[in-house]
Amino acid sequence: MSDLAALEKTNVLMVARVLDTGGIERDVSKFARHLPAKGFQPHVACFNPGGMRWREIESAGIPTVTVPVRSFRSWSAVTGARLLKEYINKEHIQLIHAFDVPTDMFAVPLGRLWGVPVLSSQLCYRDLCPPVTRVVMSIIDRLATGTFVNCQGIAEHLETEWRVDGKKIHVCYNGYEPAEFYPEGRQRPASLSEASLVVGTVALLRPEKNLGLLVNAFAMLLRTVHRARLLIVGSGPGQAELERQALDLQVRQACIFQPSVEYPAEWMRAIDIFVLPSRSEGFSNSLLEAMACGCCPVASRVGGTPELIEHEQRGLLFDSDNVEALTEALVYLASNPSAMQMMARRAAVFARDYLTMERAAARLAGIYNQVLGRPVARGGGAGFVSLTSSCPKQSYHVCESS
Repeated sequence: MSDLAALEKTNVLMVARVLDTGGIERDVSKFARHLPAKGFQPHVACFNPGGMRWREIESAGIPTVTVPVRSFRSWSAVTGARLLKEYINKEHIQLIHAFDVPTDMFAVPLGRLWGVPVLSSQLCYRDLCPPVTRVVMSIIDRLATGTFVNCQGIAEHLETEWRVDGKKIHVCYNGYEPAEFYPEGRQRPASLSEASLVVGTVALLRPEKNLGLLVNAFAMLLRTVHRARLLIVGSGPGQAELERQALDLQVRQACIFQPSVEYPAEWMRAIDIFVLPSRSEGFSNSLLEAMACGCCPVASRVGGTPELIEHEQRGLLFDSDNVEALTEALVYLASNPSAMQMMARRAAVFARDYLTMERAAARLAGIYNQVLGRPVARGGGAGFVSLTSSCPKQSYHVCESS
C-alpha cells in the first residue's frame, strides 16, 4: 500500500482466528470489502490463513497478515504478538478490531499495552463459552476501548448479566449484499422440482442451531403435506446425527443434505419457508439473507431474532425447543400460502430498506470514528435504526452516519 493511500484513509486492522465458512468470517469479509468507500483502509489479520473468506479478502486486494498463534500457552503467542506489533507500526494502524473470542483475548490486552484503541466483539451469547473463557472475557470487557455487538439482544445481555458499561457497547446490525441476495428469479433445482413445498435452512451444523427440532417438525408436517421436502444446506459435526434422525423418522427420502457452499443464495431462493430453530443466536446472517431472497422466515424467539422478525408480519416466531409450536407454524403456512407469501414479501422489503451492507458499513465506520474520538453525524439516512420497539436503544452507542 502506498504512503498516499495511507494518508487518505484511516488504517484499521480486523483480526479473526479463522476465515472460512462461519458467520463471523463472512462479517469480516463483507465489512472489509465495503469499508474503503467509508474512509477506512481495512487490513485483515488471521491466526490460521486460508479458507473461503481469506481467499475472498485477498481477491479483493485487501492487505492481509498471518499471526500464527497456535496456543496462548506456547511461544507462538509471543511470536504472534511481535509480528502484530511490527505490522501495526509498519502500516500505521490506528484502530484494532477483534472479531471473535480468541482474538478478543489476544488483541485487546496488546492494544491496551501499546496504546492503540481496540474494539472487542461479542457476536453470540456468552453462555456458549466455557466458564474460564467467560471470566477472561469479563476482564477483556474492561480493557477494551469498546465492545462491538450485532444486535440489541446481546447488548442487553452484556449490560445486565455481565455488567458491561452500556456507554462502551456499540450496536451494529449485520448487512447483506443485494447484488447476491434478492427475491427475483426464484426457482428450484432438479432435486426439488417435484416438491409442493420446500422447508429449509442454511447453517453450520452445530448443536446450538438445534436442527434436530426442525427434522422432527418436518416429519410431522410430512404426514399431511406429502410432497413437502426438507433442504438443509451446511456442514458440521451434527450432519451424521441429523441424517440418522431422518432415517429413524422414515423421512430421509424427503430430505436433501447439501454441504456448505460459498454462495448460498440460489439454494435460499429454492426455499419457501426458511427455519432457524436455534437455542442461542445473535443476529443471524443466514436468516437475514433468506429474508432478502424472498423466503418466509420462521425462527425461535432467541437473541436478536425478534429484531428481524415481527411476529405474524414478516414471519413467525416460536419458543425455543417447542417442537409443537414449530410444527403448528409450518402447518399453518403450508395451509395458508397467501399469508406465507405476504410475510415473505414484507420480510424482503424490510431487509432491503434497513439492512443492506451499505448501511452496515456506514454504521461500522461511524463506530470506528466514535472510538477514535472523532465527531459523528447524527440523523443520517444510513444510520442506526432500532428494528423493534421491544428492544429500546437504552444507553448503548447507536451510531448514525450519513
